[in-house]
This record gives sequence, structure tokens and C-alpha cells, in this order.
Amino acid sequence: MNKKLILFTVVFMLVPFTYSEVFGSDIGTDTLISINTVTGEGTAAPNPFGFEVVNGLAFDSNTNTLFGSDTNLDVLLTIDPVTGEATAAPNPFGFGIVKGLAFDPNTNTLFGADNATNTLVTIDTTTGIATAAPNNFGFGNVAGLAFDPNTNTLFGTDVIADRLITIDTTTGIGTAAPNALGFNLVEGLTFDPNTNTLFGSDTNLDVLITIDTTTGIGTAAPNTLGFGNVRGLANAVPEPSTYILLILILALFTIRKRVRVLHQ
Repeated sequence: MNKKLILFTVVFMLVPFTYSEVFGSDIGTDTLISINTVTGEGTAAPNPFGFEVVNGLAFDSNTNTLFGSDTNLDVLLTIDPVTGEATAAPNPFGFGIVKGLAFDPNTNTLFGADNATNTLVTIDTTTGIATAAPNNFGFGNVAGLAFDPNTNTLFGTDVIADRLITIDTTTGIGTAAPNALGFNLVEGLTFDPNTNTLFGSDTNLDVLITIDTTTGIGTAAPNTLGFGNVRGLANAVPEPSTYILLILILALFTIRKRVRVLHQ
């Protein structure tokens, strides 16, 4: 393999891991928004969800599916990230207020935070039915959830204690970070595995924040989101299907090279 092909291969392999997009759900406008993580500004999708209270968002990177939770109807949603329109699962969660959502791509598990029972739940993405962990969080109002697939860590935000927490996915028990977030209503949460960045949305200040996972302290983006009530966040990291194209290109290159050798 020549140097040009090696360079091309390396660049091509890096592409899938350098792209991601942060989405938010705005309750005020019933709309999915795309968020610029540098400026902190949001842009609305062309159509509303069609559901009034979409509190949570999560992205399944294995199937490229955007999920949402509607606390008004107690139901799981799948959301078209282009149009912004949502479709409900066939069954309700079976829990009153599933606010936060987070997806673990390593085990294909969708987690939810139920405020009614103060409990972590796992959700069947086909039926929409949720199952509770054996213990409650130990915190009063866990609104946001985010999963770090690089360290297998489930994060949450408790708006009463103004704290970032880490949650044991087996027991459901949370542990607080040493410092306060410094923002009163961090209801949205998502993790970008490409940059190892934990994002949050503060509905009180209408601002995107980045959170230090060690200290628990948040830092605001330079501009407001431009939407009044962004509660859910999800980081969309597409499945690296471009590897299929890479394999095809490499196969074609090999075949052409062999054909040339045969004709010499």
C-alpha cells in the first residue's frame, strides 16, 4: 500500500469520530433545536414535536435514533432530527414523570429519571415500558441524565441540590460531586464522547453550560440559547457507516492494482 493511500485511509477513518451535533427540546415552543456548542445559540427544526412536554432527549448511536420523553402523556418518543416531528411508542412508561433520558451504546440501554418515584428506570425502546432500579437516587429532583460511554459513567443533575451526580446503574443510587454547579435549573444534560465534554442546559438563564465532571462546576456559553425552556439535551454521534465505503474503496483499489499486474 502506497503512502497516499495510507494517508487517505487515516483521514477517512477519523471523519466519523469528529462529527457530532447537540440537540435540545424546548418546552415553550414545542420544538427540537440544534445547538451551536461554541456560541451556545439554538436553531429550531422546521416542525413542532406534536407533543406538548418533551422533557428528555437521548441519542442511540448504534441505530442513529433520537428519543424523547413526553411527561404529559408518560410516553417514549422517536424524533425525526431533520423535521423535528415525533412518534409515540405503543405503551406508556408506567411512571409519572420521566424527565431525563440517556443512552448507553455499550449495552444498548436507555435510561430514564423518574421524578414521581425519584428512581432510575430502564426503558424498552420497542414497547416503551420502563422498569425501576432497586433503590431511589437519594436526591430530590433528578432532571437531567447523560452517559459517558468512554468510562461507562451515568451522570445526573439534581436541581434542588444544584449538584452534578454520578449514578450507579445497578443500584440506582447517586453520589454528588464536591461542588455546586453554580446554576439553579440545569434540567438538560448530555455527553459528547468525541471531546469528553459534559453539556447542560440551565432553564433559568436560558443558557448552555459545560460541566467539569471532577469538580461538578458549570461554565456558561457566551450567548443564550434563544429559547425559553430548553429541558432535554442529546448529543448525536452518528454510527460510523462510512467504514463500509472505506472498505469498498480499498477493495476496488486492490482489484485495480491486481488487474494492472496481470496485464503487465
